[in-house]
Amino acid sequence: MMSKIWSFALVVAICLLCIWTLFPIYYGFITAFKSRVEITYWPPTLFPTEFTTYYWITVWFDRPTIAYYRNTLIASFISTLIALAFGLPTAYTCARFNFRGRADTLFTILTFRFLPPAAVVLPVYVFLRELALIDTPISLGLIYGAINIPIAVWVLRSYIRDIPPELEESYMIDGYSRFRAFVNITLPLIRPGLIAVALIILALSWGEFLFASLLTTSSAGKTLPVGISEYMGGEWGYEWNKIMAITFYAILPLIVIFYIVRRHLIRGLTFGIVR
Repeated sequence: MMSKIWSFALVVAICLLCIWTLFPIYYGFITAFKSRVEITYWPPTLFPTEFTTYYWITVWFDRPTIAYYRNTLIASFISTLIALAFGLPTAYTCARFNFRGRADTLFTILTFRFLPPAAVVLPVYVFLRELALIDTPISLGLIYGAINIPIAVWVLRSYIRDIPPELEESYMIDGYSRFRAFVNITLPLIRPGLIAVALIILALSWGEFLFASLLTTSSAGKTLPVGISEYMGGEWGYEWNKIMAITFYAILPLIVIFYIVRRHLIRGLTFGIVR
């Protein structure tokens, strides 16, 4: 009897959690189909009474949304490549070699993630201005990549440590270099974790707002989060219909990417839990 009660309570808790999590997403989605008058109704309507797709279309034309999309893609992929390019060798070195000052090196790398972004905006702006990189997605990609290197180092280091070094050593006995052993043995084994880390960095870069808002001034460099903020305030007030529409357009690529690589993502996030 008690087991049935606990099972029923568990089902109820899961249902409440799903409602708590999914209802805001649902309500935001249907808001994009409502008129400007209907979104002010009280109590709010759970389904549009005046269904319209006008705002889903107009967000592509009243703002340079395509340019924002392009800039977000460029900045996010550059940041992911930079974080992995610097993070993977560093993670491997710290996982496989017991050199002097290793713990201090790892802690120093981690402290870079603790640094408040607002504290470095001004020197970063001056530095990028000297390089003529202000108002470009490349500059944002460089900044995002540098910010996310600590995540790549610490997470990938844990994955590499779960791979027995004897596998590489047995491969090196046959005359291959350590680099070949890493490429042929370790890298394929940590691929799920590598994909998981890449997606985490991609998602963090995709939604970054502070640097994008302060270091860009035109459609040549603005990203989607900045474009969304332009619908807040101003002459027309908060245009919630357009905000919701462009927000779902913004997260759609991430949903598609996460769905395509979902198996690798699950394996990567659970890598090393079961031994």
